[in-house]
Amino acid sequence: FTVNFTITNLQYSSSLRNPYSARFSATARVLTALLDQLFKKTSIHSVYIGCKMIAFRPAQKNEDTGVDAVCTYKTDSAASHFDRVVVYHEVSNKTNGITSLGIYSLDQESLYINVHEYLFSCCNKCCAFLAATSPAPPLAQEGHFTINFTVTNLLYTSALRNSNSKKYIATKKTLTYLVDPLLQKSSIGPAYVGCKVTAFRSKKDRDDTGVDAICSYRDEPSDPKFSRVTVYHELSNMTNGITKLGHYSLNSQSLYVNVAKPTTTQSPGPIVEQFILNFTIINLRFTTDLGTPNSAKFNSTEKIMQHYIDPLLQKSSIGPYFTGCKVIGFRSVRNTDNTGVDAICNYGNSSQVPKFDQAEVYQELRSMTNGITKLGIYNLDNKSLYINGYNEPLERSSLSITTAPSPTSSHFTLNFTLTNLQYTADLDAPSSRKFISTVKVINHYIDPLFKRSSISSGYIGCKVMRFRSGRDRDDTGVDAVCSYKTNVSLARFDREKVYHELSAMTNGVTKLGHYSLEKNSLYVNAITRKPVLTEAPAKLGYRLSFRIVNEKLTNPDSQSPEYKAAVESISNKMNQLYRQSNLRDQFLNCSITRLRTGSIVVDCKCFFQPEPSINRAVVERAFQDGTSNATGLWLGSSYQLQGFSVDSLELAIEAVTYKTPLKSGKESFRLNFRISNLPYSPELQDSRSQMYQLNKEKIEKELDVFKASSLKDHFAGCTLESFGPIRGKAYTSVASVCKFTLDPFSWTLQKEKVYEELKRLTHGFTKLGPSYELDNRSLTVEGYSPLTTDEQESERSELQFWAIILICIFTLLGFILLILLCFLIVFCLRRKSQLYQVQQGMYGVYFPHLNTR
Repeated sequence: FTVNFTITNLQYSSSLRNPYSARFSATARVLTALLDQLFKKTSIHSVYIGCKMIAFRPAQKNEDTGVDAVCTYKTDSAASHFDRVVVYHEVSNKTNGITSLGIYSLDQESLYINVHEYLFSCCNKCCAFLAATSPAPPLAQEGHFTINFTVTNLLYTSALRNSNSKKYIATKKTLTYLVDPLLQKSSIGPAYVGCKVTAFRSKKDRDDTGVDAICSYRDEPSDPKFSRVTVYHELSNMTNGITKLGHYSLNSQSLYVNVAKPTTTQSPGPIVEQFILNFTIINLRFTTDLGTPNSAKFNSTEKIMQHYIDPLLQKSSIGPYFTGCKVIGFRSVRNTDNTGVDAICNYGNSSQVPKFDQAEVYQELRSMTNGITKLGIYNLDNKSLYINGYNEPLERSSLSITTAPSPTSSHFTLNFTLTNLQYTADLDAPSSRKFISTVKVINHYIDPLFKRSSISSGYIGCKVMRFRSGRDRDDTGVDAVCSYKTNVSLARFDREKVYHELSAMTNGVTKLGHYSLEKNSLYVNAITRKPVLTEAPAKLGYRLSFRIVNEKLTNPDSQSPEYKAAVESISNKMNQLYRQSNLRDQFLNCSITRLRTGSIVVDCKCFFQPEPSINRAVVERAFQDGTSNATGLWLGSSYQLQGFSVDSLELAIEAVTYKTPLKSGKESFRLNFRISNLPYSPELQDSRSQMYQLNKEKIEKELDVFKASSLKDHFAGCTLESFGPIRGKAYTSVASVCKFTLDPFSWTLQKEKVYEELKRLTHGFTKLGPSYELDNRSLTVEGYSPLTTDEQESERSELQFWAIILICIFTLLGFILLILLCFLIVFCLRRKSQLYQVQQGMYGVYFPHLNTR
């Protein structure tokens, strides 16, 4: 039965709409406990089982919250008959006339108790209901309608068929979150209760995904009348003509809105039929963990079983209607040496679907498991397969085997390198968790590629043999062995053709699922299209740096007109300089890799044909000769230079058939910053705590903002390393590492560029996503921050300024002292000449002052 009421002292918020939010869960727990106490004091206490919160909804007043719950009781003939009127009055009395429920205040007119008729699936007289409502009772009636549409940018996978898979649950949450606001804004908004996604379907050969949902609304005389035509047009308008639902794209012809009548006993679409599948694994020892549902080992083994079983049944005669298998238990066989598997499989069976033939499915599974001996990595007991209890006699099996020779299998090797998976010691241990989980992920990505290739009909599977360290352990190499059937009737294996198919399906050997690949690392049976070094022309590269002192760069954005104009002008003058030098016959080209703001600091790379006469000193001398004149260093007639340096690059090899360099590098940048609205807590130091995991995941997700930057083609991802306290403040410091994949000879990424991009994308480094506020002076990239650099430059500038003033002052003082000294000398000489009188006599010169008379 349903219970509906309104709480007047609980303000409705968007978090109460999300059934997976912390607030929804906490409020649901409190109300469930209060309802349990309440109903255990009523006339149905002996048969009452429990209540479950279905939804919280906005009431007529914004500060109120409506509550919808479904409660369950045992239908025992010995127990008293359930009377909703009696229960209504008992609840009314125990809530003080429908005014209070524990800590909550209630709207007196809001209580509804309604009875539903159910389709029963009973166990020990305790029944679970399946969504078929009764005719409208006087207290509260609930109506239902179905919504069906197709999402064109969501690829259908087997995970969307399994209602317990993470992808199913996450997609269901997202769609519920997107659909609810639309219907709340529609004409039935005040009466709308909620929608539940019931299934996902494959459309257009799995390229699209169909969505089936059932929605509920209160059907009261005072509520708006439900009109499916009106709702259809409202949804059409709110989804841009049935083309957009949030980030999903819709098929404009796929929307259906239909009334789900209470009398309807058959839901739309195919009826689900089931069959039981049993077999025994002889190389999996039974343990108590396998006998415990929801244990880690049970869950992981169940996933592996589904991974192996589902593709077989999809290839069988029931493939188009097969919806999935669920392992219901593992059992001990032969004193725990072997493990028995029991599963229930579902398929759609309607008038258009052929009748299920258990013998035919048995034969198909037998042939696809090599005579009931192999299921992936598992070995099977060849007498243990049962389909709905059917087990064909061994004599018939042996006859059928002799009439059709089974194909033999051959193998080929597959090698490639992942550039965004750092190699660790765990990947060297085949028994480690990381090794096993990474193998599963790699297989999950590789298998679909081969199943779409020219060897799909004969492809058996791949097994990762080992992982190996790449360059400086930043990359991880993968070595795998793949198997295929060699039969006259099957497609012939052509390794070159398979190589080109894999290359095309991985975007030119760059992407494998969420992994990035090194472009020239793919080998199929040791064949690759990697450039041949002996036939490829080589070139020598040199990195030049210098400062332009008579021009300033104000906009550091590499996409700005000012930046582009400066790059083009400087690049032209650099190329002109070397084309007019004595190295013009060996010179290839120069390219600007970075400009820094202020007095422009230029980084560029120049390339030459490799000859014995070309070296760093020769390149430096040519640059100096080309820029020197009587007034200093000048690049052309426009740019005055101050200081320069020339450094050698490694030998750069390029193939004629490839415009990209031989290999791409990966560069890591350490980012440090402070979050001002995240108070530091010791929990943030514990990597196992929920607080650490939640904030780590959110910050790493928000740092994906680089995907919207000019660096998006090179961004590989960010990893948060640690949280820390800030002395004297309640802030939290964050240390993280962001990685970028680069072409080392065509482009160099500098920390200044990373800093400027992140600052631009975070509004001056004030907001990181919607959740985090930042200290706008705290960002450093590899220790770089223009704030500290500017301070240092300012200090240096001030020091040079005062030095010049002091030099001028001392020069002036020296000049004054020199004048004074000259004045004193002249003065003394003149004074002395006045004291000495010289007279000319007949006998020569006469000095009267020496006369002693």
